[in-house]
Amino acid sequence: MRPNTKKQLEDALGIIAILSSPSSFTRNGEMEKIRAVISAGSGIFHYEVEKHKDIAEALTRFRQANVEAIIILGDRALTSAIFEYIVEKDMLKGADIPLAILPGGDNNIVAENFGTSHSKPHLALRNLLQKHQQGQLLSHAIDCPLIKLEGVRGVGYLYGLFFCAGELVRQKKLFQQSISGKGLFSSVRNWLKILRLIQRAYGLAMGKNRLENAIRINRNQRGAVVGHFFMLLITTLDKSFYGVSIKQEKRQDKAHFISVENTPKAVLATGKLMLRGHYDGIDHVGNIIAEIQHARIVLQTPFVLDGSYYETDESGELFVTVTDSLKFIRLS
Repeated sequence: MRPNTKKQLEDALGIIAILSSPSSFTRNGEMEKIRAVISAGSGIFHYEVEKHKDIAEALTRFRQANVEAIIILGDRALTSAIFEYIVEKDMLKGADIPLAILPGGDNNIVAENFGTSHSKPHLALRNLLQKHQQGQLLSHAIDCPLIKLEGVRGVGYLYGLFFCAGELVRQKKLFQQSISGKGLFSSVRNWLKILRLIQRAYGLAMGKNRLENAIRINRNQRGAVVGHFFMLLITTLDKSFYGVSIKQEKRQDKAHFISVENTPKAVLATGKLMLRGHYDGIDHVGNIIAEIQHARIVLQTPFVLDGSYYETDESGELFVTVTDSLKFIRLS
């Protein structure tokens, strides 16, 4: 029997948990705005993380409270640590609790992939809580595998959803930009941003590649390829930059692999695909689109995971593996 009044619906709704990191929101009083949105809601279990070890206690309490979903409000450091506790330490003890990732500073690309339409965290949270009160929050949960990076300087390994290397990583604004939203205006704005990005990349590709920027790639234990790349992308998400879809079919335990050589022809071919709004899965000049389970990557330049910049350890080698699947909430 379905609830037919507002009170009956509220009574039927389960508890949702919010795990936030105040250190991620130190500007413009954003954390106070987040707390105000939470205090105006109901059926919410909020835990603010101050130290890394707090995550274990929070997840344990959430599991004991039988929460229906866990909302992550914090930067990439918080998200990756939560993934680690769930996958390696089984903090949820087999409970199939879906996660929702909201914008938290440097993870806008990931948050946008899961349907967030607001860059400001408190507005994204307000929209999510409205869906919860309407009983629609869990209607679009999907399984998505993580990728594990081993060989990261200072931390050893990390979990994430979106890895990028190559000349594109120099475009820092690309990883810090606001979420574009929806509608014709946003589409036109993205189209113009793509034009500017490709125009600049095309000009840089006309120059001479530096030897220290070369990248060695060995995917799925095939022969290694060494070259200079405009973009090297490994992700289990369905979209890349500016909402461009990755149409290539992949199995659940695989990741999308896209490499674009740093040559004018390859950059131009990729630009045309981006303006079209999707990568079509067909190999173009200097452009490879495939699915992978794992890869070894040797590079001396910084790389990006879920919006944040990192470097390899002294060996210069990263081992990328597609690992456990978690359930995520798609907001739209």
